[in-house]
Amino acid sequence: MLSLILTLDHRRLEGLIDEFLANPNLSLYDVIWKAYKNHIYWEEEILFKRVTDTSLFAIIRGLETEHGSMWILLKQTEELLRSNEIEGAKEKIREFMRVLLEHDGAEEGSIYQFLESLSDEEQAKLILEDIALAEPPRDWKCHAIT
Repeated sequence: MLSLILTLDHRRLEGLIDEFLANPNLSLYDVIWKAYKNHIYWEEEILFKRVTDTSLFAIIRGLETEHGSMWILLKQTEELLRSNEIEGAKEKIREFMRVLLEHDGAEEGSIYQFLESLSDEEQAKLILEDIALAEPPRDWKCHAIT
């Protein structure tokens, strides 16, 4: 269950990168940045801390290092966009995508498989931790108020 949610989130981010390559702009970059940051925050602060299979610990350290590399590539993309260096930004996001695709495959083939060994209740608790951290947009109101 949870591995499917995370895998679909990978596909969502990959789709956003494809959109960016077709139409590079800061607004779409901001969506990509938020999606990426939220995803890796959840992995590093919630998921990775729950992994008990010691054979996965070295993989997790490698995944965290890749997170850092992709973080830097995204920030470089932003700098290039803000300097109106569109072709440079597109090349940087292509580098990001190359790392991302390998990274996503590694996660899906290892850590996400570990999730399948957890009970439905344990997986639900992990999802609830994410819901507890969720932050609605600053100006959001419930539908009855709007």
